[in-house]
Amino acid sequence: MRLEAEKRRIEDALEAERNLAVDKDTLLERSKKRELELEEEVAALQGDLDTLDSQLDRVLKMQKEGEEKHEALRQAFDEAAEHLVRLEGEQKEWAIREEELLKQLASTDRNQDDLQRERVNLQKEATELRRQLTQREEDLSRVKERMDVTISELDVKLTSEVQAQYVILPFTP
Repeated sequence: MRLEAEKRRIEDALEAERNLAVDKDTLLERSKKRELELEEEVAALQGDLDTLDSQLDRVLKMQKEGEEKHEALRQAFDEAAEHLVRLEGEQKEWAIREEELLKQLASTDRNQDDLQRERVNLQKEATELRRQLTQREEDLSRVKERMDVTISELDVKLTSEVQAQYVILPFTP
């Protein structure tokens, strides 16, 4: 009985060992399946990782290009801002210059008006002086004619007096 009990205990132990071996085989098979699944998952994840790496490289490259473009645009903006400031300064200078020129133009217009009035007055004076000159020339001409007439008359008188003196005076050589 003891032997039977021991045999039964050993058979139970063997049965338990067999069951354990079957369980281990099942577990090993499931583990291998799981390992295969995990390896496939790792391979898929590795592919995803490679894809993400390439995407990350593209994104980093695009970011770098974006930063370069940003820097170029910032420089262009700074240059444009400097140009704008310079243009605004020039615009102020031109506005001041325009104001000065407008004042100068107004002054020149006033001077031109004054000169125009003076010219008109001078033309009137010139006309009056020409009229007076013409009148004086006419007067001078009349005076000359009278003098010529007077001189002619005096010549005639002188000649007649000289002849009268020769007639009155005896000729003495």
